[in-house]
Amino acid sequence: MANTINANLQNNIISQSALDQFTSILAPVQAFSSSFNDEASQKGKTINITTLSNTTSAANFAGSYASQDTTYGTTTITLSGHKFVTWHVTDTEASQSSAVELQRFGYQKGGDLAKAVYQDILSAVTNANFGAAGFVGAAATFDADDVADLRGSAVAANLPVDQCALVVDSTYFTALLKDNNLNPAMTYGDADVIRGGRIPSLFGVGNLFETTALPGNGENLVGFLAHPSAMAVAMRYLQPINGKEYISARRLYDEESGMVLGYREFYEASTGTQTAVLEAVYGYSVALGGSLIRMTSV
Repeated sequence: MANTINANLQNNIISQSALDQFTSILAPVQAFSSSFNDEASQKGKTINITTLSNTTSAANFAGSYASQDTTYGTTTITLSGHKFVTWHVTDTEASQSSAVELQRFGYQKGGDLAKAVYQDILSAVTNANFGAAGFVGAAATFDADDVADLRGSAVAANLPVDQCALVVDSTYFTALLKDNNLNPAMTYGDADVIRGGRIPSLFGVGNLFETTALPGNGENLVGFLAHPSAMAVAMRYLQPINGKEYISARRLYDEESGMVLGYREFYEASTGTQTAVLEAVYGYSVALGGSLIRMTSV
């Protein structure tokens, strides 16, 4: 006898696959100050995110305790971004598909949406917003010494490197994995480089992210080292006015990252077609321009 899979279970599998792929691709965005939660909101709402940057260095006591400045404030974000992807299945196709096959829709569409949102957010990583690149070179020349130099630039800018993240294009990340000076050291202390292809931390930099979706922005951007105060990003769930009109209308929330998506399904009886919608409502803003160091290929 053939297995029977409840339609709701199929939908859950598809939507969870989409969320998993979405959060995986958007993981580098966690390098910035963020406000991600599953609260319902509407497009156009403003959200304030606290941004705390570098502080003034210690001073010599000269008869009084002079007040020192700390860059501490909020960045206001408007939820102006609203991107979505859709897919559909006809009655005939549904009768011939399994949950495992339909799961591929989720992975693909979640990835498509994540790439669009990710590239939109990082379109702000430009020379105009963050200044000249701290590294300029081809992937073949990139090694651990360059990471150390980027770290040095962050220290010189009074940025806490343990709170910073390094985001690099996959070709540059691969160059790090091949670094003969890095491999033995990491293998001795941690086998992640050889065994898992991961570099959890390097020279005190808090997180390293590999990406294949970095936008060039017309400036050959290939990576950046950032403190959370460089940018602020927010994401909310867009709740339908009348959810009863849908077969399914719910939020997809990832507890670990806090990222949230909206998922809707509706059926068109005249065509025998069931359509699914995956959507993201978000906003972003440059916060402190001195808190990000760009990398370019030329």
